[in-house]
Amino acid sequence: MTPVRRRLALVAALAAVVLAGLVVATRVPDPWGDVGGDVLYAVATYLLVALVLVRTRPVAVGALALAWCGAVEALQATGLAAAVNDEVPPAAWLLGSTFAVRDLACYAVGVALAVGGDVLVRSLVARRTGRRTTAGVTPSARTSG
Repeated sequence: MTPVRRRLALVAALAAVVLAGLVVATRVPDPWGDVGGDVLYAVATYLLVALVLVRTRPVAVGALALAWCGAVEALQATGLAAAVNDEVPPAAWLLGSTFAVRDLACYAVGVALAVGGDVLVRSLVARRTGRRTTAGVTPSARTSG
């Protein structure tokens, strides 16, 4: 898959995940709404990182996405996220509000699902186009050393 096609697919997937996240956050009662929202937040984070680093291997993208999610959760523990949310209420959709250890587990599940899905899609595309893959990365995504 070319980087342009991959980016288009990532944008479409991101739009679907954001829409699903909005539905889950506004329509599904807690605790399932909270858990589902956290998982989808992690998937959306993965898709954003993959969109920016389109040629990067899925595991590396997953590590960066999980690090971002963990950093946001740590920010919540400091109270800084709450202060930003008080000044800019829509920021709560990105920063959350309160620290919860359960959120870290949800982020790990979301990123793992995103990595697995990405590897699967890359493998299916490579099989369809007749290309071989290494760890879910097509030859056009590898860099020479």
